[in-house]
Amino acid sequence: MIALQFGLSLVFFVLFIGYFLTSDARKRMRLSLALTASLVALCLSSLFVRGEDGQWKIKIKPGLDLKGGTQFLLELAGDPGRSALDQAVEVIRKRVDSVGVAEPVIQPVGEKRIIVQIPGVSEADKSSYRRQLEKVAKLEFAMVHPESERLTDVPKDKIPQIPIDYQILKLRDRDRTGKITETPLVVKRRAEMSGKNVASAFRSVDQLGRPVVIIEFNAEGRDKFGKLTEQNIGRRMAVVLDGEVYSAPVIRTAIYGSCEISGGNMSITEAEELSSVLKNPLENPVSIVDERGVDPSLGASSVKSGFTAGWISLVAVALFVLLYYRWLGGVAVLGLMINILILLGLLAQFGFTLTLPGLAGLILTIGIGVDANVLVFERIREELNRHRSGLETVSAGFQHAFSSILDANVTTVIAAAILFWKGSGPVQGFATVLCLGIFSSLFAALIVSRTGAEWLAEKGGKGSLHMFRLFEEAKFNFLGWRRAAYALSILVLAAGLAAVAMRGTNALGVDFTGGDLVTLSFKEKIDDGRVRSSLGNLAEVAQYQRSPVGQDEILSLRTAFGKGEVAVQRLQQDFASAGFTQIQLDKVAPVVGEELKKNALIALVLGVIGIFLYVAWRFEPAFAIGAIVALIHDVFISLGVFVLLGRELSLPMVGAILAVAGYSINDTIVIFDRIRETFRGGLHGNKAESMNLAINQTLSRTLMTSATTFLAVLVLFLFGGRVINDFALILLIGIVVGTYSSIFIASPIALLAGGRRK
Repeated sequence: MIALQFGLSLVFFVLFIGYFLTSDARKRMRLSLALTASLVALCLSSLFVRGEDGQWKIKIKPGLDLKGGTQFLLELAGDPGRSALDQAVEVIRKRVDSVGVAEPVIQPVGEKRIIVQIPGVSEADKSSYRRQLEKVAKLEFAMVHPESERLTDVPKDKIPQIPIDYQILKLRDRDRTGKITETPLVVKRRAEMSGKNVASAFRSVDQLGRPVVIIEFNAEGRDKFGKLTEQNIGRRMAVVLDGEVYSAPVIRTAIYGSCEISGGNMSITEAEELSSVLKNPLENPVSIVDERGVDPSLGASSVKSGFTAGWISLVAVALFVLLYYRWLGGVAVLGLMINILILLGLLAQFGFTLTLPGLAGLILTIGIGVDANVLVFERIREELNRHRSGLETVSAGFQHAFSSILDANVTTVIAAAILFWKGSGPVQGFATVLCLGIFSSLFAALIVSRTGAEWLAEKGGKGSLHMFRLFEEAKFNFLGWRRAAYALSILVLAAGLAAVAMRGTNALGVDFTGGDLVTLSFKEKIDDGRVRSSLGNLAEVAQYQRSPVGQDEILSLRTAFGKGEVAVQRLQQDFASAGFTQIQLDKVAPVVGEELKKNALIALVLGVIGIFLYVAWRFEPAFAIGAIVALIHDVFISLGVFVLLGRELSLPMVGAILAVAGYSINDTIVIFDRIRETFRGGLHGNKAESMNLAINQTLSRTLMTSATTFLAVLVLFLFGGRVINDFALILLIGIVVGTYSSIFIASPIALLAGGRRK
């Protein structure tokens, strides 16, 4: 398979060079067919792989939010060096591997953090992994004071008087009913022996069949432990793990072999966990500062919803394009199909993980993919009366549209690249798909669609290129309405800012403020007033949420950091008949929330600066000012309306906002490109008249692009499932606002910044 893919890649590279070196249209068409065929074959070979059972399977790796599982972000205490971080990564890897998890991802992040992704873990099993990851496994053997019971037998209002070289630790025990009791023990501060000499640990059973953990020492450890027990026969010795006494047996005889931990009536799972951490102790304490989990059942539901939305979106956009562009619409649909295949093939070839926002990016690519075709087809319509043959018309259409296509997509790439750099997890997945989608869309539009249009023109002549006409002779005075547009924008901005001010930090999700966000399914709906009364101050927000389409309703709880599962237990206890089941939990420490908020702001600022610099380089400064003002206008209005609708801003929303920024500048640049062309044409009149002419000439393209992209995202909003509903909503707002600002804000601001000279 590798040899086949290498051969196909080599063939594609040679044909690609030959395609751009060929000036003859018919020869280029033949090369394009071979080029597309080689790329399709390469993508199919990358996308599908034969499994051990002989069945062909899709090679794309689904993210945790699609297949279910848990992601932990661990932080080492203090200021550890690189060696301590590497040791922690290796220890955690051994602990996770000992459970038999398939394909866990464990890797360092920065100087003191480790990311751990464990697929296929249900919400019910997460606590077991959490305990294993957080345990340092500092094992000590310390002697118990001979008069421990007398020293601790004091009234509750008095402090026990113990020797200075001793301390009081708790011996936790559990009876057969599951009730836990804690007994104070006076234990020596300085342990007689540490766990550094532990060679192995494993689960076993005692004479009564109860689970125990057997500790085996190396040669040095056996000698130390033997002498220690020999010198203290008749005394109690405490087995202390991470400051907690697991057992404190009386030494009956010298032990030069293994040691048994049998206290607390351990379950089989607890004994397995204990043996795992004892075999792999950590040098530095760790804490979980970020935790995100999706139950496999919810992940499967998200996959189903996402792919349903994808198919409906593809069919809806295809029908829309076919009705409007007729035969050329068929060419666009073919290019769109190949575009999606190329994108999936690239994801599989380079081993990228497809996340839920990435799936949203895939659907957004359907809208973006049509955009380049719309630009070209609208140009072809303008060229129909200027050329003799259909081939000349198609060539001129692609030639004149290339500049707009290039500028529009470069700005989106800038936004996607910055999003990938400063984003994390699912946001990076969205940026990856968006970036790859731009390149696959360019190939599909400039090569596949061009070949299809040229073949159509050659076989059917200019008559096959005719399409539905919308706003062909439009002569609207858009710049004359700029004051009304300014007033409308200021009004919407003020409403959005007022909503943000009123809601304050409640407008920010746990990604930015820290805390727990819990999603619960239920069998019987309990009145939300009773839910809030039951939780009291435990939950900051408790509300039911429903998908726009269907009856998929859940209960969402927002609590302080570390209190989410406590709130779930309270509800399950108070409303046992309701059948509340935790299906998703996101835990973000406040310090991580601050970092995510900071990175989100940096990403937005850098995105705006990058786009401004590119537009200033490609156009004159006045255009760059107009474009950036429109972009900032779109970002703030989209955020304001989103908050005004009662939604919360989370980390994936940063990706959606930058996608809005890219889309906004995309639309604006197409209009600016036509304005620049109008200026260069030497038309007489003032700038305002020339700008109005350019806006009217591109009006059909602007509305068609917005309509196709809006349609694709609307399907995602309606059928993509509850999880990506917010993501799709902010994209919908951004598309509407971006289209409006391209016409009514960007050009008037550019006119104002550049003056009214002829």
